[in-house]
Order: sequence, then structure tokens, then C-alpha cells
Amino acid sequence: MKRILGFGIFLALFSLPLFAAKSSQVFLLPSGVRVGDIQLPEGHCTVAWTDMAGPQVQLTIKTVDNKTITIPAKVIVGKQRDIGVETVVENGVTYLLAFHSPDAIFIVQDAPKDVK
Repeated sequence: MKRILGFGIFLALFSLPLFAAKSSQVFLLPSGVRVGDIQLPEGHCTVAWTDMAGPQVQLTIKTVDNKTITIPAKVIVGKQRDIGVETVVENGVTYLLAFHSPDAIFIVQDAPKDVK
């Protein structure tokens, strides 16, 4: 009985990070990018999102300098081949457009609207 209980506790402790990993992803920002009026530095960032039950989610971005921001995003659920960030340069400023995770694309809602 103690072995079964011990095994159950062991399994529960080590499966928690697996559940957490499904709603977050580490991305590399190849250069400093802007999201609306906020400048994010170059480097790794962790992006976590709320439940993907609908087309809108909240993204929480934590940067290498421990800055945390929350932004709205549109989500397109589906397996993705490429994982990374999508940016655009407009008037010399690099803007963040989207994050591509293994299971979805998160389109930043504060991205410039007239980007082609």
C-alpha cells in the first residue's frame, strides 16, 4: 500500500510540469520588438496563455529582464510545423505580430493593422 501511495505521489509531482508546459512556451526574440507602446528586449521570453476555449486569449509575456506584460491575442488552433515569432518592420521599428507554438498561432491584437 505504501508503494502504491508513494508511486502515486511521485507521478503527481512529476506530471505537473507537463500540464504547465501545454499552456506556455519559450520563444527567442531575435531583436528588440514593440507591442503597442511597450518595447520588449532581445532574448528569450516565456509566453503563457489562458485556456484556448475561444478565439481570444490573454498572453502573458515574461522577458529576460523580468518584465511581464499581458496582451490580448487571437488564437488559431492547429498543429504548427515551425515554432517562433513573427515580426514586421514598419518605419524602422520592429513590431511583434504573432507567436507560433506547436499547437497554435497567437496573433497579437496590438499589431499594426496596415501591415501587408
